[in-house]
Amino acid sequence: MSGEAVFFLEGDWIVPTSFAEGPWNPEAQHGGAVAGLLTRMVESCDTPVPMRVARISIDMLREVPMRPLQANVRVVRTGKRIQLVDAALSEGEREVARATALFVRTERVEGLDRWLREPEPLGVLPEGHAPLEFRESWPVPGYVRAMDFVWPGGAPSPGEVGVIWSRLRVPFVAGEKMSPLVRLAAAADFASGAGSALDFQRFVSINPDLTLHIEREPAGEWVGVAGRTDFCADGTGQSIGDLYDLRGRVGRAQASLYVAPRAVPRSPSRD
Repeated sequence: MSGEAVFFLEGDWIVPTSFAEGPWNPEAQHGGAVAGLLTRMVESCDTPVPMRVARISIDMLREVPMRPLQANVRVVRTGKRIQLVDAALSEGEREVARATALFVRTERVEGLDRWLREPEPLGVLPEGHAPLEFRESWPVPGYVRAMDFVWPGGAPSPGEVGVIWSRLRVPFVAGEKMSPLVRLAAAADFASGAGSALDFQRFVSINPDLTLHIEREPAGEWVGVAGRTDFCADGTGQSIGDLYDLRGRVGRAQASLYVAPRAVPRSPSRD
């Protein structure tokens, strides 16, 4: 299904469009789409006092299909200081992805100001850089085509930090305003790609999990990821990324990686 949003709602069903498509299998959703969707779900829970999400941990239990899904959210533990929320996406009776979010109370703490620091902007900002352009004939997944990307330095060398700025060009859920936290989660999955020096045409590099620690609510449309990715000879890896808005760092992302050679090397077609 195509459309002008990443997802549509049809009753109790969450319906992906072509903009949810991931890079490894055209029948599976992109991790950023899944992360944003689960974050939207946990944010729907009421809290007993003012709180915000301080951490969300996401597990993709299997490929999340490009088919209608059902959502289930439950409060595991609530109180006046913290609240723990579980969310799950299912296709029928088969659970495909889940998340656990930790909410922490927010209130003014007298005397804390002297220890606060102003956020430092990421050195390379998206202003002045044209977004990447993709030809329609290139094998670029739909979720990437739903984004504007600025990749100032291109792919990094092994062990170096790579920087990507992105912003969604379409609504995340049709008819809804995207929250700042959903915007952040929807972009945080690019941490592994921003810092990876692997040849995309020869290898697959899949993160079956993603954990975000959020320092403050981001502002604006652009999300910056400064990521570093390291691999082991046994086909595993780790990616770590600092997350930014235009003002400065807003949080961190970390993911585990499964790495394998492509069964058939992939090369972009040309016009």
